Amino acid sequence: MPAGADVTSAAPKTDGIPTWADMDEAARTEYWAALALRHCRGLGARSCARLLRAFGSAYQALQARQHWSDAGLNRRQAAEMSTGSWRVTARTEWDQARRLNAGILLWTSPCYPQRLRELSDAPVLLYCRGDLSLLHSPAFAIVGSRRATNQGLAVAAYMARCLAACGIAVVSGMAQGIDRVAHEAALARVGRSIGVLGTGIDQIYPRSGEKLFHAMAERGLLLSEFPPGAPPLAEHFPIRNRIISGLALGVLVVEAASRSGSLITARLALEQNRDVYAVPGPALDSHCLGCQELVRQGARPVFSAEDVLRDLAEQLRPFGISEASLPEAEKALSLPVPTTREEQAEQPKVSGQCLKENSAVLPLPAERACAEAESLAPADRRERLLHCLRAQGPMQADALASALDMPVYELNALLIGLEMLAQVRRLPGARYEVPA
Repeated sequence: MPAGADVTSAAPKTDGIPTWADMDEAARTEYWAALALRHCRGLGARSCARLLRAFGSAYQALQARQHWSDAGLNRRQAAEMSTGSWRVTARTEWDQARRLNAGILLWTSPCYPQRLRELSDAPVLLYCRGDLSLLHSPAFAIVGSRRATNQGLAVAAYMARCLAACGIAVVSGMAQGIDRVAHEAALARVGRSIGVLGTGIDQIYPRSGEKLFHAMAERGLLLSEFPPGAPPLAEHFPIRNRIISGLALGVLVVEAASRSGSLITARLALEQNRDVYAVPGPALDSHCLGCQELVRQGARPVFSAEDVLRDLAEQLRPFGISEASLPEAEKALSLPVPTTREEQAEQPKVSGQCLKENSAVLPLPAERACAEAESLAPADRRERLLHCLRAQGPMQADALASALDMPVYELNALLIGLEMLAQVRRLPGARYEVPA
C-alpha cells in the first residue's frame, strides 16, 4: 500500500459496505492497516480495540506506534509491529479478500454497529453478506444446544418467530439445533435474522446448512471476523460468541447442558451488560441443567415472548416496539409444551436407570460439552498456562499470551476450554486466575 495515505480523507459510504473491488484507495489503506493489527503477534482483540479507540483508525494507530503506551500497550507489542512479521499472513488475507464477493466492514465505517463498537474486545473488521440494514435494527440473540430436543427446537422457533414478527433481528451462530431453527423461524418475519459465523464468510458449515446459508445471504445477514477461507476450527466457535451477544440487547439460552458453550455466551453477555434469559425446561432434564443454573444465578426465566418484550420495553421504545407489536396470531400462542405421552417420552430424564442404559450408546450433553472443552485445552498447553497463572497470579489475556509466547487466538481457545472445565476463572477486565 502507498505510504502516507490519509484514511480520513475518503467520503464515508453510507449506502452500503464496499467489497474489496469497490474500495477507494483510502479505504484500502485502512483495510491494510486493520490487517496489520489483526496479524501482529501479541495483539489480541482487546489490544486492537484499545488502539482503535485511542487513535480513531487502524491507519492512525500504525502511524503512532511510539505512543501505544498511551493506549495501555507495552513496548514489546509496538516493537513486534515494527518488525513487519505480520506482513505474510496479512497479505494472504488481502489476496483472499480481492477474490471475495462480500462486504468488508471496517471500524471507521459509519455502518459499524454501535453496540459492537462498545465492546472492549470489538473486532477490528467484519466480512458480511446480506442486508446491512439489519445492523441498525434492535437485535436479540437465541442460542442453545446443537443436539436439542424436539421441545427445545419448538421453543426456539416460537421465540424467534414472535420477536422477529415485532421487528427484532434474531441473532445466532448458524449451528445445528437451536441456532438453525431460530434463524429459519425469523427469516420470514419483519425483523429477520443475523448469523455470526465461526468460519470464513465464504465457507458453508455445517454442509447440511447450505440451504440456510444461502437464504441468510439473500434475506438476512451473515457476519464473520475470520479471514476468507477460514475452516471450522473448534476454537473459532467460542470466540465468535462475543459478537453474537455483543450485537444483541439480550441473550436467551433455550437448552444448555451443565457445561456448555452456550453458558460461555451467557457469561459474555453479562460482562457486556446485556440481559440474560433462560427457558428453565423440565426438571432433571439433562439438556436444561445449564439453563436452570442460569436462573439460579439470576437470569430471567422466560415463559412467553411477551416476557422478553416487557422486560426490554425501555430499550425497544425508541424503535416503536412493545408488547402491542406482537401480532394477534402470535399472542394466542405460548411456549410449546409436550402434551401427549409420546411427546413426554421424548424428553430425556437424568435417572439412574436411564444413565446406565444409555451411557454406552450416546454420551450425555454434559459429557459432550466436556469432550469439546478437552479438545480446546490440550494437556501440554493446559499445564503451561496453569503453571504460569499459579506462579504469577491473575493475568490479563494479552499479557498471558505474551508470557507464554502463544498466539492470542490459540490462547483464547485454551482459556475457554479451561473455563468450561472449571480449571480457570475469568475476572473483570479479561483477567484470569486459577480457582483456589
